[in-house]
Amino acid sequence: AKQGVELYEFRAPNNLFTVDYMFRRKYFLEDIRNNPGLWAKHLRAVYGTRSLNPYFRLRPYWYFWTYKLIGYFPGIRERFRKQENRILDYDKAVEVIDRVQPALVVATYPVNLPESMLLKAAQKRGRATAIHLLSWDNITCKGAFPALADYYIAWGPVMKEEFQEYYDIPEERIFSCGVPHFDMHYDTRQAPDYQEYLRDLGLEPQAPYLFVAMSSPNFAPLGMDIIEWLAAKVRDNAFGADLQLIVRPHPQNVQGSQADLSWLPRLEAVKGPRVAIDYPSVVESQLPWSMQDHDMKRLSNLLAGAAVTLNYGSTVAIDALMVDKPAIVIAFDGEEELPWWQSGRRQMEYVHYRKLIELGGVRVAYSYDQLDEHLRYYLEYPDGDLDVRQQALYQECGENDGQATKRVAAALSEILEAIYEPVKSQS
Repeated sequence: AKQGVELYEFRAPNNLFTVDYMFRRKYFLEDIRNNPGLWAKHLRAVYGTRSLNPYFRLRPYWYFWTYKLIGYFPGIRERFRKQENRILDYDKAVEVIDRVQPALVVATYPVNLPESMLLKAAQKRGRATAIHLLSWDNITCKGAFPALADYYIAWGPVMKEEFQEYYDIPEERIFSCGVPHFDMHYDTRQAPDYQEYLRDLGLEPQAPYLFVAMSSPNFAPLGMDIIEWLAAKVRDNAFGADLQLIVRPHPQNVQGSQADLSWLPRLEAVKGPRVAIDYPSVVESQLPWSMQDHDMKRLSNLLAGAAVTLNYGSTVAIDALMVDKPAIVIAFDGEEELPWWQSGRRQMEYVHYRKLIELGGVRVAYSYDQLDEHLRYYLEYPDGDLDVRQQALYQECGENDGQATKRVAAALSEILEAIYEPVKSQS
């Protein structure tokens, strides 16, 4: 059989109509008022838009009233579903399926317009489909998937339950496999190798350090204030005379539409003998969070070597748990209290993050005092909550054994065998 990788270009239509369709679908299909992730997007569209175009300024109001009306006139939702099916039935997507002739089409971000079009096209041509989610927030924070699939690959028990709860997927159609892009953490956990990275940053290789993973300004607009507080604490020996600090900006801090370059001089200003900035080695990509492989290895090892890890409500909490390091989530806005839709605290209400908190996977700091308290606890008890953290990790990601990629490959092979078995039986 022919093996290898081939690339085929497919672009969904990108015009005012499709952009507006992707914006408005949450109002027609979701209970946005009771979904913190979608509600935050609505409030940002109302209060945070920079557009001077009256249409873009008014549309969240129009669609919110449509959302309210659907409670009285549910037929509005059904009409939208029919319109959505017409939008997704895209000739060029069908042409791609006809050209490639895939046995199985796998989507990793099915709320995305191109992927949902290709799923629909595959189903139109009688091709098998699967969904293997790239991120843990897709089911609960991104809105209903425009297209579903025949089979599903889940990270762990939590995601499996979400597939069943949100989409009523039969258990036999779900494969729990773990997270392939986290497999590298297993090798790191067995033999951390971070001293050379510390030397590269001008730090003492044998001294303990805190590792802070920043978020984009969209999620932590005043995150830099807390970085400056931490740097001052380290300089003043508040947590010990040898403790160091590594700050890693999010790729979206330095590139992309959400970048805030005003942070860069402030980041440079906090550098010192025991404070280093570990800039990510990003790649030229349409994905502003895309990273190079060697940088993922660097991140994994720096997390594994840290005394305590900190983040602002990102997936780095899971990365840290993978290497058995405690994770503190910073969920406040320095000395200020921003509106909920802007504040770093809002993410703690997002369904996926709330579950991790309830499982005991992370400790959350809602103030400087709590941050100080959590840091002192983990610096004194580095294995504090370890059993609880490991169980939380299992619920989110399944077995932490470095074999997720193999399990996904086995699941895909099993799906393909199930597809071809009826054909063999008939021949």
